[in-house]
Amino acid sequence: MRRPKPAPGSPNTRDQILDAAQQVAANRGAGHVTLDAVARESGLSKGGVLYHFPNKDALINGMLERLIEQNAAARAQADAALDGQPHRTLRSILTARQTEHRALNPDVAMAVLAAAAEKPQLLDPMREHIRQIHALLSADNAAGGQSSLDLTLLLLAAADGLLFQDLLALSPLTPDHKERLNRRLLELTEELLS
Repeated sequence: MRRPKPAPGSPNTRDQILDAAQQVAANRGAGHVTLDAVARESGLSKGGVLYHFPNKDALINGMLERLIEQNAAARAQADAALDGQPHRTLRSILTARQTEHRALNPDVAMAVLAAAAEKPQLLDPMREHIRQIHALLSADNAAGGQSSLDLTLLLLAAADGLLFQDLLALSPLTPDHKERLNRRLLELTEELLS
């Protein structure tokens, strides 16, 4: 289904293109995310798509950046509610993940991963995002030393494992079970790191 045609350069055009790319990935698979397919899905001309994304790599990068921004916004919201509390960064990540498991769109992640299989450098923004998270976790655990940081990273790795199973559609768990495990990771954060 074609979307209404927005004016090129309008504030929502970029998001409309990214939404169309996501829709192509969902309907036809990550390998079919091309500029032509996205132009057709968005209702824009190929030139309109090229105005915002000069090539497929830029489009994939835009999808990844939006995914990172959405993740960061969910984490920031949880982080604000935890102001002044210990292990704030880990707790905000785990809290945000509870929502992410319910709202996770694996089509975007699969499109990004498929493109990154050909060009690993497309994951550089994600690598930088993860480096920033690790720096925050290190700062949060400065007083607890290496043992505290190691435990924090293990809890994060467990949460990442649950997330990646979802992304790759490998998880045998029901949504309720995943939610329970996420809550348990938050409880373990309190029990083990207090």
